[in-house]
Amino acid sequence: MEWAGQGGLVAERRTSIAPVAAAVGLTLVVLAGVGFAAYQRAADQLLQRAEDTYSALMELRRDALQNHLQAVAGQVRYFASDRDIRGILEDFSEAWDHLGSRAPARTRRAYVLDNPYPVGERHLLKQARDGSAYTALHGAHHDWLRGFLHQHGYYDVFLLQPDGDLIYTAFKEDDFGTNLLGGPYRETGLGVAFRGARDATEPGTVLFADFAPYTPSYGKPAAFVASPVFDDDGKLLGVLAFQLAIEPIDAIMQVAKGMGETGETFVVGEDFLMRSDSRFAESSTRLRTRVDTPTVRRALAGETGVELAEDHAGVPVLSAFGPMEFLGATWAVVADVDQTEVLEPIRRLRNFLIGATIVAMVVVSTIVGFSLSWMLNRPVPRAKEAQSFG
Repeated sequence: MEWAGQGGLVAERRTSIAPVAAAVGLTLVVLAGVGFAAYQRAADQLLQRAEDTYSALMELRRDALQNHLQAVAGQVRYFASDRDIRGILEDFSEAWDHLGSRAPARTRRAYVLDNPYPVGERHLLKQARDGSAYTALHGAHHDWLRGFLHQHGYYDVFLLQPDGDLIYTAFKEDDFGTNLLGGPYRETGLGVAFRGARDATEPGTVLFADFAPYTPSYGKPAAFVASPVFDDDGKLLGVLAFQLAIEPIDAIMQVAKGMGETGETFVVGEDFLMRSDSRFAESSTRLRTRVDTPTVRRALAGETGVELAEDHAGVPVLSAFGPMEFLGATWAVVADVDQTEVLEPIRRLRNFLIGATIVAMVVVSTIVGFSLSWMLNRPVPRAKEAQSFG
């Protein structure tokens, strides 16, 4: 009787343990589910924060670049109507015409071929020794024009007659003294910008020629803006043009603040070639690196967005993109950062939550295990004591 009673009590204990074990198992499942849900929610928030950050950085760079180019357009528009520039253009035109058909050859010999300064420093020659009226005017105006160039951050400044003769440049490269209607550089960006400005009928019209290799500048990428110069009676006196410097564009696009270790912003033209230099490249990428990616295509099509994608080198990146238009040219502005950098906080969070969940499950399992073990193995009351309770 005593052993039978004890067996019944043991069985009764085991029967009462079953619901407890089931509850514990359910608790562990719920705990794992809560951990996974917390991870998913936090991961989504971290990814969204990264997307918002790089979208904002792309827009900041795009706005800064747009403002810079608009300022360039405003300056060429303003100075094309400035009386000082108008007077300088008229003076040079008169002196050029006075030289007659000899003007191109004579001025090129004085300021290009016989220039005592080496290539790249020809702008340092203020006045040649040919004794011409043109040289006298060059001596009078060159310092001001060269100072204007440095003050406003342009690579070069050009004055052109309506017939296409390039009668003044500050740097005296090989384009000086040539004709942009029939000369060797008529199909260059400067030639295109000149003809568009010359044919304009409204003062203040600005033409833009996108970056392309420019032979007189030793094949380096060059972009131009140009505007017509009219007198008070509306007669076309000529064209004022600027060759854009690349440094201001790179200074905008290569800002590293907020970009992390692998992030960068850059500009791509409609030919899918970069218009700015990568901040990671040891040599120039402008017009050398082709970036034909889905995000660039979407930006050139007018879309703005951010997505996980691959860059032109096949590296997985988070890519924020958007279009930018300037005087008929469309560029894609892109902010890319390696996915490994973006997803690293998410991986750390995942590992932490997995570890925390495992620890919690082990702790709960250990406590429950000890409790169940104690319940199963505690001494069984003797039969008399059991009957007395009956």
